[in-house]
Amino acid sequence: MKILDRYILGRFTAILLFALVAFISIFIIVDLIEKLDDLLKQKVAFFIIIKLYLFSLPYIIVLTLPVAMLLSSLFSVGNMARQNELVAMKASGLSLYRILAPLFVFGFLVSLFAWGFGEFVLPGASERYNYLRDEYLEKHREAWRKRILNPILRDDTGKLLSMRDFHTAQKSGNLVSIRRFDENENLIGRIDARRIEWQDSVWILYDGYERIFKQGEEIAVPFAKRKFNKTSIKPQDFDQLLKNPEEMSFKELKAFIEEVKRNGGDADRWLVDLYLKTAIPLANFIIILFGAPLSSPKRRGGMATGFGVSLVICFVYFGIVKTTQTMGHSGLLPPLLAAWAANIVFAIAGLFVLMRTSK
Repeated sequence: MKILDRYILGRFTAILLFALVAFISIFIIVDLIEKLDDLLKQKVAFFIIIKLYLFSLPYIIVLTLPVAMLLSSLFSVGNMARQNELVAMKASGLSLYRILAPLFVFGFLVSLFAWGFGEFVLPGASERYNYLRDEYLEKHREAWRKRILNPILRDDTGKLLSMRDFHTAQKSGNLVSIRRFDENENLIGRIDARRIEWQDSVWILYDGYERIFKQGEEIAVPFAKRKFNKTSIKPQDFDQLLKNPEEMSFKELKAFIEEVKRNGGDADRWLVDLYLKTAIPLANFIIILFGAPLSSPKRRGGMATGFGVSLVICFVYFGIVKTTQTMGHSGLLPPLLAAWAANIVFAIAGLFVLMRTSK
């Protein structure tokens, strides 16, 4: 690495670290002030509060890293432009592409880091944070949080189990339907029950009918109570349905989506979140591709101007992300486009700014 590259990266990373620490501190302080009443009311121990915010750090880092990257690119390149350092570099025969090359490479490496961080660190930390939050701050919502609406699971024999709702704490569900299929996926039997409960390591069905479809005829047998033990489904299999996408790695979410598809469910909303797991990390590179050329011309204005521009750009970027994500969840956009729309817009804008900027 040349001396010039080290100099540019040194200025960039110094601002990046400062911005990250500042954003993390602001985030924690604001969140702590917002939760202070609940923390005091619930008499949460000090070490639990520390653990809460330690487990929230990965999420804060992933969320604020693109903002810090943009701020760093605007400030570092903008300061070099105002101090005529870029003019001196160009006078020595270097093009703007070559000057900004170390920042682009660094941005790509940060994107790889953000992806790995989000894949291996964030899911476990988010799960622990949500567990502590639920345990100490939101006890009054416990029943609501542990109720799953319209779950669908298929066991290893091909039986499809669905119900109106399932309560993970009580290990019971209501309005149950169990369907059996032949090798051609033709319905050959169905059990409908008012309630299902997990008792002594076996499922118990209450107040239902078993229907058998054979040669165009239907045989219905009522029952008040019966066991349903010929299945591989266990109560813990429903826990996966309680997880938020940020609590799952790319591999876990992909496996969950395959299960949803296999069970006949609509997986588009989950596909949007799956594609976002790669789109959001790449934003660290794309945001530099857009911000560095934008700040390279010499302009008036100081840190306040750069900070304001950073906030506006990030507001627009995350506004597009949330809007297209919602549209993808609603089926108004294809999942892949919904996840990558913001990156596509900013990548095109960044390349346009880079080509229009004086080399």
